[in-house]
Amino acid sequence: MTILVNCTPKVIKPVVPKDIPPQEIPGFAFSQLRNQKSFRFHLRFKTDTPALIEAEFKGNVVLPNQEERTGVWSRLGEKVTTHIKGIGDFQYERKDGKWERHPRGEESNILMQIERILLFSESELKSRKSRELVFGLKPNLVFLDPTQSKSMSGLLVINHSSRLPLKIQVFDSARTAFWEIRFYDYNRVRKLTSPFIPKIRIQLVAESKIAAKVKTQLIDRFQQIGRRIKIKALGNKIELQLEQAITETQLNLLISQGRVEIYTGDWLEPKNSVSDTGQIKYFQFRPVRLNQLILNNQAVERAEANSSQGPEPILELYLKAQSRVKLEGQNKLLFLIFDDEIIGYAQVQQNELIDRLQFKEVGDILKVTTIAAIINSGMIKQALKLLSKTEL
Repeated sequence: MTILVNCTPKVIKPVVPKDIPPQEIPGFAFSQLRNQKSFRFHLRFKTDTPALIEAEFKGNVVLPNQEERTGVWSRLGEKVTTHIKGIGDFQYERKDGKWERHPRGEESNILMQIERILLFSESELKSRKSRELVFGLKPNLVFLDPTQSKSMSGLLVINHSSRLPLKIQVFDSARTAFWEIRFYDYNRVRKLTSPFIPKIRIQLVAESKIAAKVKTQLIDRFQQIGRRIKIKALGNKIELQLEQAITETQLNLLISQGRVEIYTGDWLEPKNSVSDTGQIKYFQFRPVRLNQLILNNQAVERAEANSSQGPEPILELYLKAQSRVKLEGQNKLLFLIFDDEIIGYAQVQQNELIDRLQFKEVGDILKVTTIAAIINSGMIKQALKLLSKTEL
C-alpha cells in the first residue's frame, strides 16, 4: 500500500472558548498552530538597516521541533542560496555541497518569531468576515529595525473556522522594512530527517569479495542500535561511515559473524576441569563442561534486551515454533556460545517446552542490546577484519 504525502490535509480544529475576548484570539491562534502536526510556510522580508537585506524562503515545519527551509538571501545585491534544517537542538546548514551542524538558532525556528508577534503584540480586531478575522498589530521585530527608529505596524489574518493563522504582515509606513509569512498545507508533511554528517571512517577487509547481503546485514545491525551508517564496498574491502564515535568493543561485536550455538552443560570445579573428558570452556574464569548442542542461529525467531527484571539486563531469545524443545531429566543449564565464546547461561526446568530462553550475565545494557541486534540480523557468513578506524 502506498501512502501519499500530499493527501488532503486534516486540520485539527479547536474547541473555541465561549465569549473569548478579541484581544486573546491571536494568542489562541498561536496555540492552535502548535496543536497541528505540521504546516508549510512562505516567508519574505527586507530591511535597510544596517544594510539592505532581502530574503525569501519556503519551508516546512513538523511539530514540535523540526523545520526545513530553502531560499535566497540578498545582502547589498549579493545573492546567496541557503538550505537550513532545524532538528531538535541542532541546525544543519548546506555550504559548498556539505552539511555543517551547529547549535540551533532563530534562523531555523520560525515559531520563535511567530510567537513573538502573536503573543507579545498589541492587537485590535479590524474586521470579522464569514471566513476570516483580520487584526491590526503593533509588533516588535527587532531584527527589522535594530535602531527602533521606525513606526512598525502589521496585519494578522486568521481562519474563522479553524482559528489558524493564514497570513502575518509587518511593515513600516515607508515600506523600508517588511516581513510577511503565509501559512498553507496544514498536516501534509510527515517527517523531516537530519542530514548525514560522517565523523568516523571504518575500513574492513574479508578474504574474498564481500557479498551484497553482508552490507545489508551491517546496515541492519547499526540501525537496530540507533546508529545511521553509510557503507561502500569494493571487492574484498568495505568502508563504513558513522555520525558518532563508537568503542572498539562494540564495533568488534557489530562486525563479528554472530554465530550462535546453545549447549546443555554443567559448571565444573576448577580442580576437576583438568581431568574431565568433555568439551571444556571458560565463562568468566569458571570452567564449563559443554554436553549437547541443541540450538543455533536458525532456531531463533528474534532476540531482545530485557532490563525490566532487575539491575542486570537479560538477553531473551524467542524460538521459532518448529525449534521449540523439551529437555528430559533433571533441571538443565544452557550456555550461549557466541562466535566460540560463552557469553551467558540460562536455567530451564525439566520436561518444560522451551519457547523462550533468558540468558544472564551477558553484560551491560549496551552489550546486550548490541548482541540482540546481531542475532536479529542473522549470521554473517564472511569473516570481517578491522583495518582502520579514523576520525574525519
